[in-house]
Amino acid sequence: MLLNNPDPGTAIKIIPAPTPLPIKVYLSGEIGNPGVYELPANSRLEDLIILAGGQLPSGSEFNLVSKLYDGQHIHISSTPFIQRDHPSITFNSSDFVQVNINEASLEELISLPGIGETRAKDIILYRESHGYFDTIEDILNVPGIGEATFEQLQDKIVTNSID
Repeated sequence: MLLNNPDPGTAIKIIPAPTPLPIKVYLSGEIGNPGVYELPANSRLEDLIILAGGQLPSGSEFNLVSKLYDGQHIHISSTPFIQRDHPSITFNSSDFVQVNINEASLEELISLPGIGETRAKDIILYRESHGYFDTIEDILNVPGIGEATFEQLQDKIVTNSID
């Protein structure tokens, strides 16, 4: 790294990079200690479950490596949804496939109605520059996605909220 000091007689002050702020996640449902938990950025669902001192109820299947985000609400139940094969695709009780727009790959986004390669790239770029979508309606903030496209998507997409 090249530093430029306009005044050679003055010491250069080097400031360390900022520490990422912790996130807060609300945990509810069938878990030993529900409540609001503070975790380091980039934490996973497994970290939260361990911190809560609980185990998941039998019969529940959650993707324990799902990334958590600030302000997320996770509801633990013995019959929520079953995630199979890929963390960004959710299967609900009727086996209807839903795509997690916060974690989906380009190919998974393209599989959605009304979303081609260009729009899928726009979704990925938007979430990389603005962070996770809090609700499915937030996808309307992506340039090129309007009400008509959202109507086609709303039953086929989910966010990281696990409830």
